[in-house]
Amino acid sequence: MEKYQNKYRIPSARAYWWDYGWNGAYFITICTQDRAHFFGEMADGKMHLSNTGVIADL
Repeated sequence: MEKYQNKYRIPSARAYWWDYGWNGAYFITICTQDRAHFFGEMADGKMHLSNTGVIADL
């Protein structure tokens, strides 16, 4: 028996024309509980990284 019987399948969000093995800049979105700002804060139109943000930026 096939798991979930394809009931919850959604189309891939990946671009079929893009080779994800290529070098490039990738953007990700991380949703945190209560929208906590783990990686830093925006002030005066500039991102000020927290210690965690500095590590993630490496």
